[in-house]
Formats: sequence, C-alpha cells, structure tokens
Amino acid sequence: MGRNLYDPSSSVQIPKHKLELWPGYVTSVSQLDGGFMLQTNVSHKMLRTDTVMDMLLEIHKTEPLNLQSRAVKEIVGHVVMTRYNNQTYRVDDIVWDETPRSSFEDRRGNKISYIDYYRDQYSIIIKDCSQPLLLHRMKPKRGQPQQDERLIYLIPELCAMTGLSQSTMDDFMVRKDIVAHTRLDPRDRIRAIKGFIYNVKESPEATAELRRWNLHIDDETLHVQGRKLEPEQIIFGGGVNANRHVVGERADFSQATSANPPITAVNLDNWLLICTQRDQNKGRDLVTVMKEGAKKLGMRVAAPVVLPLRDDRTESFIRAITSNQSEDVQLVVTIVPTDRDDRYNAIKQLCYIDSPVASQVIKSKTLSQPQKMRSVVQKIMLQINAKLGGELWACNIPLGNAMIVGIDTYHDPTSRAGFSFTGFVASMNKTTTQYFSTSRQEDRGQEFSSSLQNMMTAALKHYLEKNDTLPDRIIVYRDGVSEGQFSVVKQYEVTQFEAAFSHLEGGYTPQLVVVVVQKRIRTRMFYSEGEGNHGKGRVMNAPPGTVLDHTVTSDSLYDFYLVSQHVGKGTVTPSHYVVVQNTSNLKPDHIQKLSYKLTHMYWNWPGTVRVPSVCLYAHKIAYMHGQHLHRPAAPALQDKLFYL
Repeated sequence: MGRNLYDPSSSVQIPKHKLELWPGYVTSVSQLDGGFMLQTNVSHKMLRTDTVMDMLLEIHKTEPLNLQSRAVKEIVGHVVMTRYNNQTYRVDDIVWDETPRSSFEDRRGNKISYIDYYRDQYSIIIKDCSQPLLLHRMKPKRGQPQQDERLIYLIPELCAMTGLSQSTMDDFMVRKDIVAHTRLDPRDRIRAIKGFIYNVKESPEATAELRRWNLHIDDETLHVQGRKLEPEQIIFGGGVNANRHVVGERADFSQATSANPPITAVNLDNWLLICTQRDQNKGRDLVTVMKEGAKKLGMRVAAPVVLPLRDDRTESFIRAITSNQSEDVQLVVTIVPTDRDDRYNAIKQLCYIDSPVASQVIKSKTLSQPQKMRSVVQKIMLQINAKLGGELWACNIPLGNAMIVGIDTYHDPTSRAGFSFTGFVASMNKTTTQYFSTSRQEDRGQEFSSSLQNMMTAALKHYLEKNDTLPDRIIVYRDGVSEGQFSVVKQYEVTQFEAAFSHLEGGYTPQLVVVVVQKRIRTRMFYSEGEGNHGKGRVMNAPPGTVLDHTVTSDSLYDFYLVSQHVGKGTVTPSHYVVVQNTSNLKPDHIQKLSYKLTHMYWNWPGTVRVPSVCLYAHKIAYMHGQHLHRPAAPALQDKLFYL
C-alpha cells in the first residue's frame, strides 16, 4: 500500500473495537555518510472492520439533524481503503447530491452508472443506492499542470476507514489493546527486522534481483558510536537563590515543578468563573484548591466572580462572558459539562478575537475525582500562569542577545476551503521565557508560508521594543518539512527572513541559523551494552541526550539525530535535525546542545519533548487558529502563550 509492504494474511483482529491490524515493513535505500544503506522498520496498517457507510448510518441514528456537518468532521481529511483493490485515498469532501445511480464517463467515453461499473468490473453489488459519494482529489504528478487534478468518486459502503477516530484514541482500553500488538521494545523490533531480512535473503526472486544489482544485505544491524549530552539543569524561581534541578535519566521533572515556584508568578486578582448550576460545587472546589495551590506557586488568587448558568447552551456561556467582560478581567474560566466543538470554538473566538482575554476551558469530568483534584488543578494553574504572561522554568542558554524562532504549519483536514495556518513563535529575552506569537492564514494545502517576512519583521520590532536592541543572532527551527523540500526552505523561506532584515534601518544583518526538524522518520536507534563492534549484550532504548552525527547522516547535508525523550514502553524515535543555513559562529556541538536544551522548555509538559519547545508552541498557535478561531487572534495577546 503506497510504498509500504503489508501482509493481510497475517492480520490481527481486534473484534471488540471493530479493528484489524495488518503487519508490515517500510523500507528505503539511501546513500549516507557510511555508504549505501537499507533502512527498514516494522509498520502496522490500522483498518476498521466497519465501513464509511456504517459510520454514516450511526451518525444518522444519533444526530439526524446534524448529519452532514458531523459526517464532514468525522470523515473528511481521513484516509479510507477500498478493499476490492487495496488502494488508499484521502477523503477531500462528501458529495451529497451524487449517488451510486449517478453516471460518469469510462475510459472509452461511454456513460455508465457506479452501480453498473462495480458490478461489471469487480462483481460487486452495491446495496444502498441512495448513499452519497466520497470525493478524492488526485493531485497531478510532478511536472504536470495544476489544472490536471483528477476527481475520484468512491462508494462509502466499499470503503474502510484507516487509522483511529479521535473518540477511539481517547479510549484508554482501545489504546491498550492496540499497543499490545504494535508497541515493540528494542529487542523485539530488531528480531522482527532481522526476520524480514532473513525472508528477503531466502526468497529466490529477491536474491536474484540483488545479485543482478551486485548488492548484498548484511545480517546484522549497523553498530556505530554515539554521544550522550550532559543532563540539563532546570531553573525555577527564587531570585538569586533560584532552585536548580538536575534532570534524571527518565527526563521527567514533574516532582520538581510541584516543589518549586515558577520563575515569575502572575497574581490572579480579577477573574470570572462560569459554570452550569449543576457544576457549582465543582466550581467551588476548584477555587478552594486553586487558592491552596497558589501559595506553593507564589501566586495570589482572589475570589472570582461566579456566574452560574441555568443551562449549558453555547449562547448562555457567550452571554455571561460578554455581559461581565471588562478591561480589568484577567481570565475567564468556563467549566463545561461536555466536550462540544461548537461551544469551545465560540468561547475561544470571543475571548481571543472579539474581547481579548485569557481563557481556560475545563471539562466537568476533569474535576470529578477528588483524589486527583490537587494534581489536576496544579497543572491547570501552571497553564493559567503561562497564559497570563508568567514564566514557569528555564534552562541555561548562553547565547547572549539572540532570538529563537519556531515555525510550523497546520492544515485543517475538515475545511472545505482547505486553508492552512502557519504558526510563528519567537523568544523575546535571554532566558527564552518570554515570547511573541502570531499566525497567518495560507492558501489550501500550502506548506510553505508566504507571510514569513511580515511575521519576522513584526517579531523583530517587538524584540526591539522590549530590549532596546535587535538580536545579534537568530536561530530558526522549522517543523513540518519533508526531505525533498530542504532546498525550498532555503530558497523561499530564508529569502523572506533576509528581506525582513533588509527592511529594518541601519543595514541590519544578524547571524542566521535555520534548522529543519523532522519527527516522522524511519530511523531507529538502540543502545547496546555489549562489547566490540557487534555488541551481543542487552539492547535497550537510547537514553535522552543521545546524539548521532556521523555514518547514518546524509553525505550531502549538515544533519544529526537527537533522542530527547524517555520511552518506558516500545521503541524511542529520534528526531532528525537538518541545518539548511548557518551564517553564525555556532559549531555543530553548540546547535546540538541548544536543541536538546529547548526540548526541556515546553511548559505544557514537565519533562522533555521530541522537538524544541518553540516548534510545539508554533504548532499550538497554528492549531488554535486553524481548528478553532479561523481568524488571527487579537494583537493584544501576541506577547502571551494564550493558546496553551
């Protein structure tokens, strides 16, 4: 399927969740620093045993008046598989005014209905002749004009959904049953890969093809020498007596965040608490625990203006906010009984666009377990502090007068217009604890932003305003770029940065480093305790801070792999960093250490993450705009992490 190989005959059925797993492998051959190499990894294709038509019928049964909008949300943007030919397609739309009775022109130019086509071509009798059709826009091949886009119509009852729906992913028991089959530890993964290589070498056809190309595949995985960076120190509040915590092997410092105050705490003196009358007790408990927890954080939390509602209609929440909002209000907390996108979107649009104020939406269920209340509320308070402009923790980043930028693009799969949003986040101080955040709308499916010049200019002006000087050095981390697009980043996006510099007064020419960060890669790294070139000892996950910058890196790029996170179960995946521009005096070791430090700085998680924090912040603001706001947030919020 696509470029990957799967074995349907060895499929694993998970009937209670209506799921089916196809085991398989992904492979690629590359010319790397160490020579000509085969990359292979275990892969699984997740299929649902129910069809898209089953999903439509279920939606019609539960929400008949909301069928079309709900179906678009659940189906559009997802990938389906047609089992009659094992092909996969991304659903770009649902065509409600077409049915299997509709006709199209076949290759000979004859009109034929979908009913007749599937009967003649595949001996399939379509059961429901009134169902709508799914639309897939087949992109033109490279070199073909854009107008050559082909439209492919699919029959819902013949399509199986792939992957997992959001509701399924939120179900712990479903995840647990899937992980039991898909999450392999390093030893099992190596065993599976070696089994694949053995099967290839035992195949007469494969052996003959390899011989024809004068190629030989080693029996063993490649063994190389890596490096491990020193553990980082997390800096908390306390002024000159600031507490420092050395991060352990598990790269988790949640206990330290509970025991230490943030660098800067913002007092909460004027805020609104809105909930239904049924949730008033939970709201009262929330305020009590917040006041208790505030002492540890060095915050002051005043009593809120409590606004109980008779019902949970969206209009009721919006009316309560609008009637009580003023310039003095710092925060609007809403406790909602259920998880509804329309209500969440309306609250966020009001608070982030029309009447700019920090907003915290809490599901009632989150506050329903008294034994977990304190830990839940502590996380909420840390998030609130960050949204209000507080600074939670930091690492020592000895770059001096530098600005660190994160960029990512979010594509809304359910948007018929197909607009994308590019998130842009830039640090504003030496400790990388204050930020400027913005986002811009792009054309449909556009990965590369045409707005970077304007966003970089705005960030630099903001930096100048806060620091009375422009940064001497700018380091940009660009997420969401595939391997074939590195040159586009350099030619199209770096050019926009340089144009932004040239438009500032005084011939501004800062040192510039641009690093592409890749998460979705096939490369896996294992740590072997054994001696010699082919360690026979225990194989385990590479620990956080592991760097590999030779042999398996590109022979034409300036790149390295970094493992920043700890994985308790399964196999850790490194992140791939590619430096596409470097006019600074930063050496490879400096960029590697900086990248690792920044993975400790994501304030939504008291531990390390897979990519530098600025990339995750950029993704969060792009996601907030693309999924919920659909318009830029108010400029008054640009110096706050309001989107956490």
